[in-house]
Amino acid sequence: MEEAASADATSEQEDDFANNAHLPEWKQECIRNYVACQNETDWQGPCYDCLRRCEGQQDWPFGMCWPLGKKEK
Repeated sequence: MEEAASADATSEQEDDFANNAHLPEWKQECIRNYVACQNETDWQGPCYDCLRRCEGQQDWPFGMCWPLGKKEK
């Protein structure tokens, strides 16, 4: 039963980002992290600034925007 719920959650997430499939993987990751930063209550930091930095550096700046308990230096 848990496997089915997990599969449903995964397919829903894939559907949410299906229109980004043509983008490079690094950009898709930037977008996924931005959405998580905006929507999840356990994220901290200036999400939009982090998205812009991610687009420039092609890597999410976890030192600026991070889920609680997982901040990198």
